[in-house]
Amino acid sequence: PFLNLSLELYCIKIMCRPHHGRHPSSSAPMIWSSLVEHIIKTILYTLFVIHSVQSALRSSTAFSCAINSLIGLFALWMIKGEVDLAIKRIRRKLPPGYLGFPVYREIKLLRTITSGGIQHALSNARRNYGTLFAQSFLGGVNIVLGGQDDLMWLFNNDRKALTEIAWPPNIAMLLGPGAVANQSGKYHRTLRRLMEPYFAPKFVTNYLSSMDRTTMEELDRWSSSGEFQSSEVFKMYALKLFYASSFGRVDEDVIVTLHDNFKIWLGGFIAVTIKRIPGTAIDEGMKARDRILNTLDRLIEKFMEENPEESERSQTTIMGRLIYGKDKDNNRMMTRDEIKDNVLTLIFAGHDTTYASIASLLYHLSQNPDAMKALAEESSSLSEPLKSEELKNAPVLNACMHESWRMDPPAGGGFRKAVKDIQYKGYSFDNGTIFNYSIFLPTTDESLYKNHDKFNMTRFLPKDHPLYQAEMDAGIDPLQGRTNYPIFGGGSHACLGKAFAQLELRVLAVRMMKHYKIEVRNPQRILFPINGWNIEFKLTKMKDE
Repeated sequence: PFLNLSLELYCIKIMCRPHHGRHPSSSAPMIWSSLVEHIIKTILYTLFVIHSVQSALRSSTAFSCAINSLIGLFALWMIKGEVDLAIKRIRRKLPPGYLGFPVYREIKLLRTITSGGIQHALSNARRNYGTLFAQSFLGGVNIVLGGQDDLMWLFNNDRKALTEIAWPPNIAMLLGPGAVANQSGKYHRTLRRLMEPYFAPKFVTNYLSSMDRTTMEELDRWSSSGEFQSSEVFKMYALKLFYASSFGRVDEDVIVTLHDNFKIWLGGFIAVTIKRIPGTAIDEGMKARDRILNTLDRLIEKFMEENPEESERSQTTIMGRLIYGKDKDNNRMMTRDEIKDNVLTLIFAGHDTTYASIASLLYHLSQNPDAMKALAEESSSLSEPLKSEELKNAPVLNACMHESWRMDPPAGGGFRKAVKDIQYKGYSFDNGTIFNYSIFLPTTDESLYKNHDKFNMTRFLPKDHPLYQAEMDAGIDPLQGRTNYPIFGGGSHACLGKAFAQLELRVLAVRMMKHYKIEVRNPQRILFPINGWNIEFKLTKMKDE
């Protein structure tokens, strides 16, 4: 039976494969091929119903009869689901895309994610269906958006409040009810207005000196051993940067405690259940969350004791703004629980993404010695102390940074949910439809990025730079954050910490290249919950230092 089912699965995949290059809004064969899947699955489930009824009638025990009856009822329920999906296809409420069999498809999805095949799978889907297609995801059906126009449409709907954030349930639980990343609508806009000024490019320059000091201390620590370090140290480094920028001096014991609990908390992101069953990943993650919030509670209390509302740090740090921020009626914006949820969200947004960004940059530079040499030469020319404007306008530094993010975006995409019926490309999507926008698809679009699978930082160099190559220039400015380079998302839920993330990567890259020789070995691909590379690296101080 298993062999027969595998054969059926293979046949369905072949039959449901649409004609290449045909657009879903005008291709009848593509609609028919998607309908074929539901027809064949309905026939198979009908056979299950017939078989289970026959088996139930022949059963010699009540238990056997009950089991076969339950199987029959389940198959009937699946038939209803397939009929509903087929009707959605006919009524153009669901774009093309192979959905597969329950359980098998979930196992296959997890295997695809953990084996590194997600980008390949998305590329195949784009080749077969275009940039708008349906896919099954953890028991549901999502609409994948992967073209520039698709992302622009979704982000515009986000700004118009026609969609809202839609994290998977386990991630929403772990972030907490008060987190800005979980909010939509009026309250979300209010929180963004409170926080955005303190993550603006001009404001984050306030953190440059503490960021540079912490970076130099960490580089000296990593190099002094004379041994290779795991890129895991970048996670601790990211926590120290956030801690120093938010609370002032770094408390090593607190950092270690936060780091250990954070690793457990992140484990809950790959939980297969949202039920807090003792011993499960989600239960352990929620316990770690409670411990993190207790630590943050003590840190917030200490910050308030040391920094009254009118103090400089209260006015010039994001922590001060979260604690003391007020609305237009002069009322405090956040409760203590909401403050803690949002601090946790900010740490989450920068912890593993910083780690993956640094490791991926070092990996790509090690594989492209010409780029590393050019970056080292540029870094050595920068003045002391480091100036934010110089860092922001360093062409090779920016080109290497943006190309590394294009090759390996730390986050592969995001989720939105329609809050009203909306139309797009001839389809009518119901209220409640889940959209999954892909970052992988635009950044691997050959029409935008020539030889997209190769690292080439020259594609982002300005025209007046000696290393500029006209044939690689797609005319894309990554700093604009448009849908041809959506590394930091978009719409009203675009990444708040974009400027902070860019500054910390610039500072670390320049300090490494300016003062150290770098060796990289044992690169290993990481895929979930963050995308990038895990490496080992060794820093050797230059002789003239």
